[in-house]
Amino acid sequence: MRDPLGTACWTFRALHCRRRWFQALAIAFVACLVTMACGSASVQRPATDVPAPSPATTASISPTPPLPAVSPGAPSPTVDERPDEPLGLPIDPELPAGWVDYSSEDRPVQWNAGPGAAAYSRDYQPGEDELMANAGGWNCRVHVAFEGRPAVDWYIPVGTPIRSTMDGTATLFAITTTNAFDYYDRPRAPYVGFPMPAASVSPFPGPGGGKGVYVEVRNQAFVTESAHLSLAPTLTVVPGDAFLPGFESGASLVERFAPMRSYLDATAIATWSVRRGDVIGFSGDSGYSEAPHLHYTVRRTGGGLICPTAEDGFADGGWLFR
Repeated sequence: MRDPLGTACWTFRALHCRRRWFQALAIAFVACLVTMACGSASVQRPATDVPAPSPATTASISPTPPLPAVSPGAPSPTVDERPDEPLGLPIDPELPAGWVDYSSEDRPVQWNAGPGAAAYSRDYQPGEDELMANAGGWNCRVHVAFEGRPAVDWYIPVGTPIRSTMDGTATLFAITTTNAFDYYDRPRAPYVGFPMPAASVSPFPGPGGGKGVYVEVRNQAFVTESAHLSLAPTLTVVPGDAFLPGFESGASLVERFAPMRSYLDATAIATWSVRRGDVIGFSGDSGYSEAPHLHYTVRRTGGGLICPTAEDGFADGGWLFR
């Protein structure tokens, strides 16, 4: 749109000199404003406050909850920063968690419907609403109630890459490649998300397979475990010279570990050196697993398990975000 002052000057062509005088005046006026703006360096715009999101407290869960805002924080650690400490998440922090639909009797998991894994563990799992705190995977409090030891879960699709969170020595263990709920034909629904009050700690008439297939990463300071993996794709990331005697070839290992076994019967298959960020396996549904998920634990070498999330009641918690 043409400037009104310029239009008036154009209409009265005869006032050529006056038009030039007005143009000069306008230029001087603009220059004055620029000078005033640049000269006011002592006046600064206040920084915008970005409040941290609060955990949701409603017990009514939508299959697709709103994603919480991401709070500003320190940059993600690199492989050269504190390499002996388990920093960050073993999965993509932006990967949406599978989300339990509590409104259905079967409690189906809606894949990629929840918040990102990091946002979920930061904003939901420490929350007081137990349904929301476990809709994307069991938190530490439920693990203590059922197993007596803290851990953190994420419901994720089978085949999701799992990465080491620190430098160390990785060891691949196998108990069973079979899912216990399927093997004994037991319903999974009572255990999906926040367990139902009637859910038995031992729902099977025989051994439950425990962690199924898992990878331990150990160094002088910490030990981590990533459990319920899928053995066949995990074998593809194991170096050829890493297999222990009797397991040189991984071709038949899936069938070999198909029988159901006790959680105490873990067999080491291979061991190799890893750096933080290396893929150490792929998620699955093996062992005592109510839904495809990753079970992740952290402990200090020579000590007990500690809580990866920042939940109340755990003095040495919050390792996902340190």
